[in-house]
Amino acid sequence: MSDTAPPAPEPAPQHPNRGSGSRTRRILFVALFAFGGVALALAARHDLIPNPFGGARAKADPPAAKAKATPVAKVIAPRRASSVPITMEQLANVEPYYRADLRARASGIVKCVNRDIGDKVKAGDVLIEIDVPDVEQDVARGGAMVLQRRQELKVSEAKLKDAHAQRDVSAATIKQRNADVDAATATSDFRKRKFERLKELAAKGTVVGSVVEEEEREYLAAAAAVLSAKANVERARADFAESESKVEAASADIELKKAQIDVALKELDRAKAVADYGRVRAPFDGVVVRRTVDPGSFVQNATTGASDLLISVARVDLVTLSAKFPDTVAPFVTSDTMALVTVDDLPGLSIPARITRFAPSVQNADHTMRVEVDLFNGDEAEYAHLLAELKRTDGTRPTKGPGNDPPVRAFPPGAPQRLIPGMSGNMTLTIGGFGESYVLPSTAVYSRGGASYLLLVEDGTTREVPVRVQLNDGKTVRVALLSKKRDANGKTRDVLTDLTGKEQVVAARQAEFGNAARVTVAPSDW
Repeated sequence: MSDTAPPAPEPAPQHPNRGSGSRTRRILFVALFAFGGVALALAARHDLIPNPFGGARAKADPPAAKAKATPVAKVIAPRRASSVPITMEQLANVEPYYRADLRARASGIVKCVNRDIGDKVKAGDVLIEIDVPDVEQDVARGGAMVLQRRQELKVSEAKLKDAHAQRDVSAATIKQRNADVDAATATSDFRKRKFERLKELAAKGTVVGSVVEEEEREYLAAAAAVLSAKANVERARADFAESESKVEAASADIELKKAQIDVALKELDRAKAVADYGRVRAPFDGVVVRRTVDPGSFVQNATTGASDLLISVARVDLVTLSAKFPDTVAPFVTSDTMALVTVDDLPGLSIPARITRFAPSVQNADHTMRVEVDLFNGDEAEYAHLLAELKRTDGTRPTKGPGNDPPVRAFPPGAPQRLIPGMSGNMTLTIGGFGESYVLPSTAVYSRGGASYLLLVEDGTTREVPVRVQLNDGKTVRVALLSKKRDANGKTRDVLTDLTGKEQVVAARQAEFGNAARVTVAPSDW
């Protein structure tokens, strides 16, 4: 008998996922049971099913609690003003009064640069010269052609004198031939009478017949001489007519030569004009503010589309401050509107001035109107020169419009400061004089979807009303109520209605209240 114990039997094998599946099913069952209980409790609380737990139902909130939850809206009423002083401030830029970016009108090599940056120039000064030898040759040829035409005119004038002399000779020849006719006629008459006397004597036997025959021959010769003299007269008259034709031809040739001279002069002027394309001139009195070429640089004709800027001239003793104001201001800007100009780089500088000009239209791109103020920016000598220029009556006055008043001086005489084109600042317009009207604080108007609205309170309920902003300076706003109306043609158009002053306007937190919300009104002053 052995002392060794028999081995223990091995446990039966189990499925590897059987235990975990049972635990998962138990967890899901418990979760579903808990969720169902919560759902039944909520349904019973809201009276959807009887309370399965036997408890009392939750009581509804009393009316007093709901009344306390109604939000309070502070409202204001439009304020009536006899004259609404509204100021509108916009960014302004300092620009030169005139500025010209000059380009080449001829292709070639830059021969010389006569002015540089900072140099003062006069109108017509040659700033840059471009070498154009072929054009210079055209000028020389045009001058030679003019000289040739003038010499031809002298020849034609000499021919006219010769034609006049020939006509005078022909006129004298006619007189001479007429005298020859008279002499031949007188001789013929004498021979005729003598011939007739001899015939009578021959009939009486006093004169022999041979004498009569001789006299008859003399008479016939005299008669033929008369005919010859008359033919010479006709010939002399023909010669006179021919000489007159020569005079007319010579006169016409002179007119032709004069016309050819005019053509040659115009061709010369054209050649000089083309040659002048090689000279870049200053278009007005000013100062050079930019130069981009040096002698030896090759430049192209601007008409080729590939020309670069050569030199820039600006007039800076006068400057223009420009600003863009919104279209809501445009209807109220006039030539009497006052502006206050400030410049960022010159702290403490405030320049009051009347606006010089404004665009009579609103730009569609940004719905703004351009307003400009001209200021004098030079020294005393330049100011005296400006006053003299403004008195010109030959059409060369240095102004952009018909006004004769000199611009306001930006600085007092002798001040060292200057406004430099490119500076920025602000332009403030004072606009008013609208008469009796209602206004609101700017916070009363809010935007949504690109449109402007007021939030009114009517019978304790808010109502969103579209409006048209007529003027807004950031503090005070003038609006008109906007509504739609269908006309006789079935088209919808906007109708504007002024405020009555009785409106209850929510001036703040409009988005929190929203449209068609019940609120408690709390009147407020502003």
